[in-house]
Amino acid sequence: MSSNKVTIGVDIIKSGGESLKDYVYAIAIVKDGNVVKVDEASLSKLIRILWEYRPAILATDNIYELGGNSRNIVKVLKLLPPDLGIVQVTLDESRFASVNELISKAGISIDQLHKLNPMRTAIALALLASKGFGRKLELYEKKVKIIVSKGRGGFAGGSRSDKYQRNMRAAVARVVKKIKEELDKHGIDYDLTIRRSMGGIDRAVFTVYVDREKLYGVISRLRGYDVKVIIKPVINSKFIKLSKSTESKRYLIVGYDPGIESGLAIIDLDSRPVFITSGKELDRSEVLSIISRFGIATIIATDKTPVPDVVKKLAAALNAQLYIPPHSLSTAEKELMIKDYAQKYGITIRNSHERDALAAALKAYKSFEQKMNKLQERITLMGLKVRNLQEYKLKLIKNEPLSKIIEDIIMYNIERESKGKSNEVRHEVLKELISEALSKRDEVRDKERKIKQLSEKINELEKENVFLRERIRELESKLRDYEYKLNITVSELSRDVLRDRKINELIHRLNNLAKYVEELRDENEKLKESLLKVHNLLHNISCGKVRIVKIVRLSDISKLKEITDDVIYVDLPKGISCNNINTDIINKLKSVKTGVLISQGLKDLAECLREHYLLPIKTVSNVHGIYRDIILVSNEDIKELVKIKKYIQELELKKRKEQELTEEKLESIIESYRANRFKEFNKDKLT
Repeated sequence: MSSNKVTIGVDIIKSGGESLKDYVYAIAIVKDGNVVKVDEASLSKLIRILWEYRPAILATDNIYELGGNSRNIVKVLKLLPPDLGIVQVTLDESRFASVNELISKAGISIDQLHKLNPMRTAIALALLASKGFGRKLELYEKKVKIIVSKGRGGFAGGSRSDKYQRNMRAAVARVVKKIKEELDKHGIDYDLTIRRSMGGIDRAVFTVYVDREKLYGVISRLRGYDVKVIIKPVINSKFIKLSKSTESKRYLIVGYDPGIESGLAIIDLDSRPVFITSGKELDRSEVLSIISRFGIATIIATDKTPVPDVVKKLAAALNAQLYIPPHSLSTAEKELMIKDYAQKYGITIRNSHERDALAAALKAYKSFEQKMNKLQERITLMGLKVRNLQEYKLKLIKNEPLSKIIEDIIMYNIERESKGKSNEVRHEVLKELISEALSKRDEVRDKERKIKQLSEKINELEKENVFLRERIRELESKLRDYEYKLNITVSELSRDVLRDRKINELIHRLNNLAKYVEELRDENEKLKESLLKVHNLLHNISCGKVRIVKIVRLSDISKLKEITDDVIYVDLPKGISCNNINTDIINKLKSVKTGVLISQGLKDLAECLREHYLLPIKTVSNVHGIYRDIILVSNEDIKELVKIKKYIQELELKKRKEQELTEEKLESIIESYRANRFKEFNKDKLT
């Protein structure tokens, strides 16, 4: 919320021309009548400060300093806090006043304030505005846009994408229904445009004709996971218009194609184009403003049956006749009308919205064209002069009889020629002669008109035939799209059914069940893959290609009394070496009948244990799976381990034999020594 005690004054230091990023401003912040801060700022910094301080007033001496031109001013206003008031201090009730004049009038005393520079001007503007000088500019129209759209922009992958989108569209539809109920409940005038899709609504725009403040407590902003609601006050462009339209007033036929993006086409009563445009901002009030610039609307037309509510309200607001086509115009019919018309007047139709609006206006004109041509023919035949033919065409549109209009024109000519003289006899005679001539001429003209109409109809049918032949290929290429749209139309719930909360709940439950089925399907695929792996392993085990080996942790070996398994797999910690393994553990591992397997990354450790401790040990080359306390290894690893065991046994046997041979030699030496000693002893005894 804005602070009622804070006012910010701003004066331009450097203009950036068309580039908003090059603008530099002097800013002064006044609180409770005291200047609390003076600074130099870029436009982006100024906007940040406005949001930070949330002042009640932004004071300026010229609104055009906030961007330089109308387009830039609108861009800047959209970025300002919505509750900020902009005061143009130099704008008095009846004239413009200079800042120095206002300073003197207000009795403000600031050092050297009479020598104004941008900084001092900013201070002066803030103080003057805080004292009530200047005029507050009406920033916003009495109109608010409420935009309801999907909260997420991404798409789920695979088969869940459609469900993902339908959930969001259903959520948008629920929020649109709730907003509509609240607006109706409070009796607030609004227009609603909707873009529908399968399962709900993609986007909806409420154009609400009240001040933003009146929506507080009724409609709130929302940024949810599935839905977001944006509330945007509409900027009033009247106070930044550079000039007024000089277009002369005329009677108009207006074609309007409402929607998220709307189309507007204005032609005069001679079917000449006046104004054609399209855009997202063409709501009812904007269309009223545009029409008022060009003239008076006599007919409001649409290309759809039934007529949209927005078009009905527009016709009522303009007190204009509403033209309803006998049926919704087809694309081919609209293209045929627009093609010749665009070529005749050299205009370019940019999109389908402008095409539909122009086709509606032309269709309305054609419904009165025959009467207007007949009026023109009668005037030409009789040599009558008309001051403003458009007024008489307007009477035709209002369904006045042609004969009565002709009589009015004759009367105008009589009065014009007589110039106040009495010509009653001449008037009566002339009237009788004209009536007789007209009755005879009408018979001939009717026949000629019928022939002309039939000829025109034939030409139109021939053109339409050529056009349709040209579109055959295009239609065939779009066949799939139309079939898809047809499927959507068939499957889409009606608007009344969508309003039923129970149906929405059932749709939600159906989506959840479909999601659960999808999860079960994924889980089933995973189980199939696991079962296939188990089947292959069992087959390999039965064929002897894979062996099941028990896993034993190194820390558990010392706790075992004995190891009865032929082969075991020892789970060793990373980074272990020969020196870290206890001798008792190595001796227990030697008791394993065939040998020991260890992890593939411990080849150096296996080699060390084989060489120094003659332990039959080997690293596994291929692991087929590990399940809790067992490991599945290749039978080739077991065969290699058997070979290692056999080699170690042969090595141990060889060492034992070498050790026994040494003992026999030693006994022989001892016996030889004893015999020699015995001989020497006997020799000494004889001597």
